[in-house]
Amino acid sequence: MNSLPKVIIFGRANTGKSTLFNRLIEQPKALTSKLAGTTRDLNIGQVYWQGINFDLIDTGGIDTILPKKKVKQLAPTANIDFANEIIRRTQMAIKKADLILFTVDVQTGPLPQDRELARTLKKLFPDKDIILVANKTDSLKYQPRSAEFYQLGLGEPFSVSALNGMATGDLLDEVVNKLKIIKKSKSGNKLEKIKSLKIAIIGKPNVGKSSLLNALIGEDRVIVSPIPFTTRESIDTDLAYKGQNFTIIDTAGIRRQANVSQGLEKISVRKSIDNAQSSNICLLVLDISQPLTVQDNKLSDLLMQSKTSIIIIANKWDLIEDKEVTTINKYTNYIYRYFAFLTWAPIVFVSAKSGQHVHKILDLALEINKQRNLKISDSALNKFLKRALKMHRPNQSKIYGRPYLYDLTQVKTNPPRFEIKMSKTNQINPTYIRYLENSLRAQFKLEGVPVSIDLKLPKK
Repeated sequence: MNSLPKVIIFGRANTGKSTLFNRLIEQPKALTSKLAGTTRDLNIGQVYWQGINFDLIDTGGIDTILPKKKVKQLAPTANIDFANEIIRRTQMAIKKADLILFTVDVQTGPLPQDRELARTLKKLFPDKDIILVANKTDSLKYQPRSAEFYQLGLGEPFSVSALNGMATGDLLDEVVNKLKIIKKSKSGNKLEKIKSLKIAIIGKPNVGKSSLLNALIGEDRVIVSPIPFTTRESIDTDLAYKGQNFTIIDTAGIRRQANVSQGLEKISVRKSIDNAQSSNICLLVLDISQPLTVQDNKLSDLLMQSKTSIIIIANKWDLIEDKEVTTINKYTNYIYRYFAFLTWAPIVFVSAKSGQHVHKILDLALEINKQRNLKISDSALNKFLKRALKMHRPNQSKIYGRPYLYDLTQVKTNPPRFEIKMSKTNQINPTYIRYLENSLRAQFKLEGVPVSIDLKLPKK
């Protein structure tokens, strides 16, 4: 989507790459832990330093940048099931990178994996600019040890501590100096911030969230695997479509709380929920080839509480056999029966694997975004209110009589929020407000948009 310079953080597992990534982008975007193999997919953030913008890319820890069948594995890895995928993605990132931050651990000293990576990197990518980052220099006693890394043949080690921030500003100075030489034409101006539509992909494990992201952007962006909890971090991907910038976020699968393990999965689930609740639109992904579950329902409740727009993605539609003309209607009714309070959310039946109907999602997101920002005039709203009251009046109270509702106005957009005045307090059933909200949504075609009406009570 952009032509910013690309800087990749590269190295074996447990050298503090993700901690360095978070430090340089100044936000805790990447998961960090002492467990080797925490990072699997590429994580991308933006850095602005001394008038220069660049993309910073965090990669998974590996012990070689060649396929495992060609090079004997040097050490066990927690990512053994995904090793070749991580290697392949890292290779792709290196090819596109303008600058490599080769990260090593000054506390362990040079290990065989460091030497193997340095040797192969120089052989495969001899023209790439490299800064050797001697990380974990958390105190003065470790600084002399950085000299041991001269043996890698990558130049002078740059001592930093990603943990406490020591010398990371100096590292950014060095990065910018190199980028000015490498990509001066690309990085001469400050990036103009363009508002992006934030879309989160949420669902249980193994419903096809990562496959859906890859299908949406048309490239193999994240690792897809039948192994649950393959995606550990919320992966952001920027995309431009029909003049609109999107940030699409692939989140970790959310299991029932009782089944969520402590540690990385618990943190991942919390980040998934945070991303879903802060997004403009959420894609609630279902495996339509399997019966819907209580967990699907709980996720829908979570999204409704956050007031985000929702598109229901019925994935794996290709696995439904013997489809007829009426099959899609049967499944639509089945989904809406299960999500009784989500009948306002549109359903798209797709196959992320084959790409069937995936193109409809972004077009629908654009239309929903337009509706989220719709401003309705007071006159149109009060005409609507008169018709709605005529069709169905609020229930009458034996003590206070029938509530008198008047003056419906819009007080907010994105998402739309409305306010209605009422003559008497505490005498209206919440179901009547829901009736007005649903009628309002139908009247003004607010498909996929959360609508809320607040009561403005008379002053005492």
